[in-house]
Amino acid sequence: MEIIKNLLDRFWPTGALVIFGFFLIIYAALGILYFQQGVKQGDLEEQIAKISAIVVKPPPSAEKLQKEYDKVNRKLAPLTVKDALDKIVNIAEESGIEVDPDWGELKISPLASPREAKMDEGSYQVLSFKDIKVQGDYDSVMAFVSALDSPEKMKTLVLTRVDIKQVEFKATAEEQTRREEFRNISLVVMDMMTDNELSAIPNPMDFAGGVATNFMGDNPNTWGTIEGFPDNATVAAERGYTGTETPRKGYVLYEHDKITTDATDNFTTTSYTSMLETGYYYTSEADGTVRQFDGPDVMTATEYPKNEREARRREMYIVSLAVTDMMTDNELSAIPNPMDFAGGVAANFMGDDPDTGATTEGFPDNTTAVVDKGYTGAKFPRDGYMVYEHDKIPTGATDNFTTTTYIPMLITKYYYTSEWDGTVRQFDGPDVATAMEYLNIDTVATLNVEIYTKTLEGD
Repeated sequence: MEIIKNLLDRFWPTGALVIFGFFLIIYAALGILYFQQGVKQGDLEEQIAKISAIVVKPPPSAEKLQKEYDKVNRKLAPLTVKDALDKIVNIAEESGIEVDPDWGELKISPLASPREAKMDEGSYQVLSFKDIKVQGDYDSVMAFVSALDSPEKMKTLVLTRVDIKQVEFKATAEEQTRREEFRNISLVVMDMMTDNELSAIPNPMDFAGGVATNFMGDNPNTWGTIEGFPDNATVAAERGYTGTETPRKGYVLYEHDKITTDATDNFTTTSYTSMLETGYYYTSEADGTVRQFDGPDVMTATEYPKNEREARRREMYIVSLAVTDMMTDNELSAIPNPMDFAGGVAANFMGDDPDTGATTEGFPDNTTAVVDKGYTGAKFPRDGYMVYEHDKIPTGATDNFTTTTYIPMLITKYYYTSEWDGTVRQFDGPDVATAMEYLNIDTVATLNVEIYTKTLEGD
C-alpha cells in the first residue's frame, strides 16, 4: 500500500498534465468544428438564397419557347445555291475584294452536290463550297476570312479550312492591255496639245459631259455624226483657219486636220495614234487628264482603275515603262546618276517643277549635266535624264535638242527610286528609311465552307 501511495505521489503532477492536455485537445477540436460550421452555414444560406430566386422566377412560357424554336428554324431556312453564292460574294465585296471575274481576285469552284445531314428535328442539307480562292492586299483578305468565321454575317456558315500564303502579284493579260492602252492615249493627248501649242483643250470631252468615247477620230461609217477625241467640237475658224477648204472640226488624235500657225489658209492631216477605235472608252479634262471606262455612259460604266490598289499598281507600271522608254530613246545602257535606293530619297516629280525656281526636280536622273549628255550648243537645255519634258540631245546634232515626254504626268501620287539599270521601286513618302515600300505581293487565302440549310420543298 505504501508502494502504491509513493507511485501516486511521484506521477501525480505528470498525470494531471496529461489529463489537462487531453481535455484541451478535445476543446480545441470542438472550437474549430464550431467555427467551420459557421462558415459552412453562411455558404449554405447564400446558396439557398440563390436557389430561392430561381424557384420564385416563373418558367418560360410556351409562347416564348416557340419563338426561340422559330428563331433557330429561321436560321436554317431553305437556301438556294444562288443565294448562298450571293452571300459569299457580298461578304467579299464588303471586305474590299474585287469580285469582278475579270480581276481574278475571287474564284469559287463549282458546288459539290448538297449532302443530307440528319439531326434530332429532321433532315437538313449542307452546301459545301471547296477551294474558294481570294486574293488581294493582306487587310482585305483577312477581313474576308474573319467575316466568314464570324456568326454576325451568316450564322449557319461553318469555315472548315483556311490556307493563307503570300504570292507575287502578276497582272492578267487583259489588265496589261488596258494599262498599255490607257498610257498610250494619255501620252498622245499630251503630244497633240504640244504639237498644236495648246495650254488647254477648248472643248474637251470631259467627265462632266457624261459621255466617254472609243473613237479617236471621225468614224467614216457614220455620215452626219462627228466623232473624235479629245475635242470634236472646236470649229476650224476658232482654230485660226482662214482658207476656203473644209478641214475637220476639233483637236482629235486620229487624222487631225492641223491648222499651221504660220499659214492659216492651209492645214495638214496628222495622226497622233494609229488607232481609230480603241478597246476602252475615254474622257479628257481641259488640261489633258485622261480617264478610262468600259462603256460610253460614265454614270453607269466602270472606271479603271477600280480601287486604290489598282491605281497604285497602274502608276508603278506607267513610271517603270517610262524609265525603260527613256533609256531606250536615249540609247542608255545605264542611267548615269540615278535617284537610287542607296541615296535615301524617293521622288514624286517626274520632271522639273516650274514653281521651285533654282531647285531642279526630275526622275530618274536630274543631275547629269548637258555637256555630259553631249550638248555643245549655246542654248540651255535641262540637265538630267527625266521622263517628263526631258530635253533630249540628238546624237547626230549635239548643238540642238528636242523636248520629249515619256509619262503623262509631272507629279505622281507615290514616290519612286530607280537603280542604274532602270529598276523602279515605289514608296509612300520621300524618305526611303521611314517610308513604306510597296511590293508586288498579294495575300492569297484558300477556304472551304459549309452552309447548313433546310431541305428545299420538293427536293
